[in-house]
Amino acid sequence: MKHVASERESELEHERASLYELAAIYGLQHPLVIRQSEILDEMINRYNRMFLGRLQTK
Repeated sequence: MKHVASERESELEHERASLYELAAIYGLQHPLVIRQSEILDEMINRYNRMFLGRLQTK
């Protein structure tokens, strides 16, 4: 399970880096930046639900 967690964390870091790069290029209000932020938010929410569910079953 640790491998899956580190994979997810790597994906989150990649998407976060993409967000920072887009924001630096286009500014915070650009539709591409907003969409990337939504993608990152969705990934974080899935990650949290996945691990919260594991904690509740223990």
